[in-house]
Parts: sequence; C-alpha cells; structure tokens
Amino acid sequence: MQQNTCFRKADLEKGLKDHAVLEQLGIRTARVSDVDQLLSLINDCDASEVMLPRGPKYLFENIRDFVVVEAETTAGQRRIVACGSLHVLWKNIAEIRSLSIDPEYQRQGLGSKIVLHLIEDARQIGINMVCTFTMATHFFEKLGFSLKEKEELPSKVFGECNNCPKYFRCNETGLIIDCSEHRE
Repeated sequence: MQQNTCFRKADLEKGLKDHAVLEQLGIRTARVSDVDQLLSLINDCDASEVMLPRGPKYLFENIRDFVVVEAETTAGQRRIVACGSLHVLWKNIAEIRSLSIDPEYQRQGLGSKIVLHLIEDARQIGINMVCTFTMATHFFEKLGFSLKEKEELPSKVFGECNNCPKYFRCNETGLIIDCSEHRE
C-alpha cells in the first residue's frame, strides 16, 4: 500500500524519528514527471562520489523501479527529498540502487524507511535476496544486511559492472539480505 502524503520540512524536523510520523510518511512510486528532480538528487550525491551517476535515459527506462518521498517547500510546492530503487537482476535477486536523501533531510529515518519499503516490495514480488553495493556499510548492516565478498555474491549482480565508470577503481562493498524471512 502506497501513500501519497506530503510533509513540510518543519513537520519532519519535529520528529521524523518518531514512529507515528514514520508510519504516515508517504512513499510513492516515481513518475516520469519526477525525472528532473531525481537526476538532481542522485547526481548531487554523485558529485561527492557517494554513488554512481545516473542519466535521463537510465531513469526513464527504470522509472518503475523508483520510489520517492516528497516534502512541501515554504512556497507550498512539492519537492522530492528522497528516493531509492529496487532493480530485479534475476528470478531470485534484486538490487537496491540510487538511495539518495537530500542533505537537509538526512539522519531523520528516510533512508531506513525507503530500504524497508523496497525489501517489502521484493518480498511481494517473490524475490528472496536483496543486495546493494555501497560505501555506507554500517547503515545497511543496521537494517539486517550482511557483508559479502565479491566471490560470495551471485554472478548476476555483476551484469552491469563492465559498464560502470568505477569498474577499475570500485570502492563499494557488497551486502545482501534474505528477505524471504524479513518483515517490515
């Protein structure tokens, strides 16, 4: 069940870590009209080399993989402040990609909420394992992911590595979680 609730920044600052506020948090499936904001959010993180850059072609082709969280600006407009995607790699494994939180909204529980939402999505479509490649290993470990050596991960997870700009200087760590037993 997806909600389409929009929160003002002040509401988030008052207590997003509060469970009741997190339960009301609106995570929705991304729309084509969100691509420009997604590009900005993801590629601003890429500028600090925290994640891989994404171009418009990738986002349009994979828009159904993405979920977003919106906040209302002081001018009353909606703005995407967090996103993440679940990309199915094979019949039993998917990858969490492009988890990005606007710096003004970090450390308020949005990343955890998105990851848990994506794990539940994986379970709902029959995926047993979810992996991610990241430099934020501690964050994912707190959510139940386990560190894995590259040799321990299924070969399907490396299907796009040859095209990655970080191929010869990869600084990310692989983590995986068995979501067949995980409950949000």
